[in-house]
Amino acid sequence: MVSAPPAPPPFRVSQRFRYRELLGLVAVQSFGNQMTGSFWIVYLVSLLDFRVATLLWVIAFLTAALGVLLMARGRPIPARTSMTVGLATMAAGHFAFAFLPANWAVLVGGLAFGVYLPLFWLPMNSMLVRETSPGNRAGRLAGVTATFTTVAVVAPVLGGYLAVTVGFPFLFSLGGLILAANLIRARRLVPREESFSYVINVRRMGSRTALAFAGQGGVDGLLSVATPLGSFLLTRDSFALGLLFALFSLAAGIAAVVLGQVSDRVKARSPFLLLGPVLSVPACLLAFVSRDLGSFAFAIGWLSMTAVVAPSFIYTILVDRMEDSIPAVTATREFILNTSRSVALFAGLLVLAFGGDVYALYLLVGGVILLEALAK
Repeated sequence: MVSAPPAPPPFRVSQRFRYRELLGLVAVQSFGNQMTGSFWIVYLVSLLDFRVATLLWVIAFLTAALGVLLMARGRPIPARTSMTVGLATMAAGHFAFAFLPANWAVLVGGLAFGVYLPLFWLPMNSMLVRETSPGNRAGRLAGVTATFTTVAVVAPVLGGYLAVTVGFPFLFSLGGLILAANLIRARRLVPREESFSYVINVRRMGSRTALAFAGQGGVDGLLSVATPLGSFLLTRDSFALGLLFALFSLAAGIAAVVLGQVSDRVKARSPFLLLGPVLSVPACLLAFVSRDLGSFAFAIGWLSMTAVVAPSFIYTILVDRMEDSIPAVTATREFILNTSRSVALFAGLLVLAFGGDVYALYLLVGGVILLEALAK
């Protein structure tokens, strides 16, 4: 009788150098996207009705949810090919904003972003998680968030400066070139044989954790509209908007790194799930009542710092429980996030259609974010 081969370890030994290489890829990608993407809605609202401009993200998140469904069929998908196509599509989205009329940019840019999200982030998240272990997981996953947000401290400021000095078309073209350059780097970094088989498994994730990810997605979707539009109504200076977006990102990055390291040291995740949402609710209320730039900036800086706390720990808790099936973790998470982003945006559009202003969206954020505390 031939014995079965031993099962592979649930996670491989953490490689510090490879983890840093992957973070570098994330840093360049997020720099290009944040430098230009922060101003997509601002640019569209200057030319179109804001309800039409908001369709950009509705199209993007619905496309992303459908993309995850198409990828999650249990068949091996080469990571390098997937990431290459994703980055190329995202670069095309930036160029669409540079060269197409605003109406077409809503459609083409939304589709491009929606295609990019699963193609790039499913393999990227799977590779990043494999470079963690139970002893450093919260810190390293928070490090991914911190990389994204720290890069975004510089990128929106530069984007705002370029928008003022040389115009939006140049800014969007530069973003496309940065993503194209990152595509070349991704092809050199990711081995040809690297592949993942994705499936969606909500049952194993658990209903409470699924609701927590739905809350995270709802917050993402609402803030993708509320923050740039709320800022734009208070100041139309692109450079000032860039400084505001940078402030928000800096606050989020600091919170992510510090609390992630604390969690790894105390070997606890659950307390942070409650901390972030509870502290976020007062910030949402302040953002709702604010009608001047100073108090609004304070409220959103506070919200940025607290809203980033729970999502990193929800992901860490799920990976701790499902570390033997990381592709299922990433696919299920991305499907729920993008579906809930779409639903939340539809709810936000209804609020606006029935007479609510942009700041009323923060009341929805304050309610939805409490779902994050349900993760288990």
